[in-house]
Amino acid sequence: MEVCLVKDYIRIFPKNNWFPYVLPLKNSSFNALIFKVNNQELEALDRYEGVNSGLFKRITTDIILKDHKKIEAFIYIPTNETIISQGLSPVLDKQDLWKKEIEKFPEVVTKFPELI
Repeated sequence: MEVCLVKDYIRIFPKNNWFPYVLPLKNSSFNALIFKVNNQELEALDRYEGVNSGLFKRITTDIILKDHKKIEAFIYIPTNETIISQGLSPVLDKQDLWKKEIEKFPEVVTKFPELI
């Protein structure tokens, strides 16, 4: 697990939600954690993220690691149906309010200060 930069996407955390969403947005970026998982774990993540029920879809995008190496990684983004039903838009959260949620976990901030 390590910090990476996700480019051309924005993370939003709308009020009264339990989790953030990732939406495509050119010329934007956010820091996230990359996890190495096997196929069995990936299938479990697909179920957890609601891929089979049409809530999210798993896509491949380029990310940049701390050593500036660019690699491909999977991310989950909401389907068009989810975007419409939840009224999602980049303007809902221009400040990346998920960072405030991360701050509630000092052990995460200590290990990965780049996340905030």
